[in-house]
Amino acid sequence: MYSIDELKKQNHEIDDLIAVLRVLIKEESLINNPLVCNMVSQFNEKVWMHLVFEEKSIYAELTLHPNPEIKKIADIFHRSAKEIKNEFSAYMRLWCLVSGSERHHQAFFEQSCTIMDKVKQRVTYEVENIFPLIEESETTYVRV
Repeated sequence: MYSIDELKKQNHEIDDLIAVLRVLIKEESLINNPLVCNMVSQFNEKVWMHLVFEEKSIYAELTLHPNPEIKKIADIFHRSAKEIKNEFSAYMRLWCLVSGSERHHQAFFEQSCTIMDKVKQRVTYEVENIFPLIEESETTYVRV
């Protein structure tokens, strides 16, 4: 089981990675740097695991709630997760192919910023809307 505090910690770690990666990926010469590649891989892994966990726990928790409005929010939350997972999967397949040419770097940079924006919006939505719903229902642990 994971507590809401642990999920919030995961979100904070994802936020931190986004902040650092936004700076690093601007510099074309760093794109193929092994440290940057490791950090991008770490970001990919953390986000993917977080999305998978949410689907199996938070979504499941909210769909069991007796309030139909909360179930509706859970459904919207679930659909947005599917959309992000699809886009994120495509992003993960492509990012290592960046050759360092300016055109490829620019495409990588733009796609990275787009996916990071979506992930950041998702994390913010969780903190501001989803976690409070779970906390209000007096559920302090999410089933795994």
